[in-house]
Amino acid sequence: MSNKIPSFKADDRGSAVVEFALMTPFLLLLFGGLKEYGRAYFQANAVEKGLRAATLYAARVEMPLSASDITIAENILKTGSIDGSGAFLTSGWGKAGASYSITTSSYDLDGTAIPVVRMEANVPLDPLVPELMTFVGLAEFTITLSHEQAYVGL
Repeated sequence: MSNKIPSFKADDRGSAVVEFALMTPFLLLLFGGLKEYGRAYFQANAVEKGLRAATLYAARVEMPLSASDITIAENILKTGSIDGSGAFLTSGWGKAGASYSITTSSYDLDGTAIPVVRMEANVPLDPLVPELMTFVGLAEFTITLSHEQAYVGL
């Protein structure tokens, strides 16, 4: 038995398999993290597009905003449609904690008050693998975006 050990030391067949087996967990974690990062980027981009469109709509209607105008802006923000039909632009809108706000203010430009519409959205990230996000400490990650648009009128 003792004379077989030196032959194992000299034999390097299968060393690549052992090295790959040792690296596989790290590679899976790396690729899983990149996939979740891509999904987070996609969701943030979808929220940003909806936010820009909804704010632009709110800046084009009569001031002050009526309840129906706010509802239409919310529908555009969440679904991309005026009537709110269809799926959410991102699945995070269906999770608890998703919120938005619409505020109006004015910007003083050489003594002229220009109305400004500001919208802010807080949308929880909806990961593909929630356990991975919990493992790295991002279980409660929220996408927070805002957009301002000067009043354009009709």
